[in-house]
Amino acid sequence: MKVSLVITTINLPNKNIKKFDNQCKKKKWSFLVIGDYKTPKNFRLNYGEYFSIKNQNNLKFSFSKKCPINSYARKNIGYLTAYKNNSDVIVETDDDNYPYNSFFEDKKISHKAKVIKSKNKWVNIYSAFFKKKINCWPRGLPLNEITNSKIQFKTKKKNNFYLQQGVCEGNPDVDAIFRLINKKININFKKNLNINVKKSLVTLNSQNTIWFRKIFPLLYLPVTCTMRCTDIWRGLITQRILQNDNKDIMFFGTTMKQFRNDHNLLNDFEQEIPMYLNDKKIDKIISDLKLKKGEKNYLYNLKTCYNSLINHGIISKKEIFYLNAWISDCQKIIK
Repeated sequence: MKVSLVITTINLPNKNIKKFDNQCKKKKWSFLVIGDYKTPKNFRLNYGEYFSIKNQNNLKFSFSKKCPINSYARKNIGYLTAYKNNSDVIVETDDDNYPYNSFFEDKKISHKAKVIKSKNKWVNIYSAFFKKKINCWPRGLPLNEITNSKIQFKTKKKNNFYLQQGVCEGNPDVDAIFRLINKKININFKKNLNINVKKSLVTLNSQNTIWFRKIFPLLYLPVTCTMRCTDIWRGLITQRILQNDNKDIMFFGTTMKQFRNDHNLLNDFEQEIPMYLNDKKIDKIISDLKLKKGEKNYLYNLKTCYNSLINHGIISKKEIFYLNAWISDCQKIIK
């Protein structure tokens, strides 16, 4: 099974990137690092492939020529490269996540996982992984759902999971509100736990996520929303499309520790405001859509969701310009 690890960075290789590079070489994974305008010109890897802006423009993807600089959505170029290079699995993370050795274990679709049983549609997935009970929630969870964190489980069942999301401990993916009121954050999560989300709704990020080839078209990160919204909104759309196709999503125990890059928390808060205000609206809008069944319709369903969000004023009309480029590139790869 061909695996590609994709990250984006504006920094020189740190200890995390160096470990990705070394371990990918040992595992014979592809390691694709997507740079941006701010990435140092002397960025070098011993094994992996680094793509500068110039390299990205030479890839002949429609999206790479249209994507703006200084955008986290340039990560889409890494996905397209792995897709075109016949990867079976794309693993994605960020440069401030330190991987444990378990991060590099062989990837498989089939797992046994506990099935969530909850009266609430939205669940705080972190609450299932706490070693001791604390009041903490993932970025993207609607603020009025924070206290609805009780999760129960049905019997553990084996299933195929084409999308698998791992939690990152240490300084995990929480929102700016949590960070502003909790100055010192060091949270430990359970390691040996798999959870089938089933029909519940969770927040999915791009920090420790495994995608199998059948669902690669759904990797698209929207360009015109803020960096703090892009992977969360992708996750809501992906869940809607996969649930329509009766494909389950799995969360698994921590295989990484985040040592977070410096952020201006008030800037993060400002970027997250559309997320606080619109996550539930997005769910309602796309839940009401009539989508088509089958993997061959994923790109159609993707565009249907974005068109509806544009029509409701959630996402800019400019998004279609970038989405069409993504769809065109995916269609060429699929053929």
